Amino acid sequence: MTEYRIDDLARVSGTTTRNIRGYQERGLLPKPLRRGRVAIYTEKHVRNLLAINKLLGKGFTLGHIATFLTNPGARIGDALDLAEIIDEPWASTRRPVLDREALQERLGPLDDAALASLVDAGVLAETDEPGRYEAADAQIVGNLARLVGKGMDLAVLVDVHRRFTAKMAEVAEILIGAAHDEVDRVRGPGWLPSSDEEMAWAVGLIGTMRRAGTENAHAALDRALDAALDQALQEHKVAAEGRTCAADDADGRA
Repeated sequence: MTEYRIDDLARVSGTTTRNIRGYQERGLLPKPLRRGRVAIYTEKHVRNLLAINKLLGKGFTLGHIATFLTNPGARIGDALDLAEIIDEPWASTRRPVLDREALQERLGPLDDAALASLVDAGVLAETDEPGRYEAADAQIVGNLARLVGKGMDLAVLVDVHRRFTAKMAEVAEILIGAAHDEVDRVRGPGWLPSSDEEMAWAVGLIGTMRRAGTENAHAALDRALDAALDQALQEHKVAAEGRTCAADDADGRA
């Protein structure tokens, strides 16, 4: 596998290091590999940059390009050879690296056990640099920080995150499994696309499944949260009424 430093990547792809960094910030490029403090890029980064150059040359904005690169079902992708790079992760590529002090500013005091639990739950990952951790997603750390700021216990939140992500993994397996089963049903087990039309069909199917799954998951979660909140409020009301009755009985006996 050919590897590039950022200067070499800029040269072979016909762009600038400044543009590369800007594209990374916008999530248009996958995260580079790391060797200590050095960022290492691969042929996938070259292909992404060449695709971006094509789109810019045809008058598209970076906003349009972000849509094409993160939406495997975008029709323009077939004409511009973007199907080759749709295997990039759909999740956020913003993965800040934080040291213990920065984490404690957000999450409060962290002993070794607390840090280990964050790593075990997939919230953080250890880096080659001692005492520095890569966040799985900037939003996850931010959300945990907001809840800690509301007084919730971090250990409880980490356990909730672990159980919640496990359920989401089950949902993802169901959705991708359904797409895989449909490919097998229509094309036969072990099929691989051999033409632009077949590639477009496969890309469109997976892209549509992804969008439908994301929207349905959001809607289902909203409904489930509403129902769970109603149930919790009812249980709280019953418990409050029980305490009131017990207090009245105690007063009567007195």
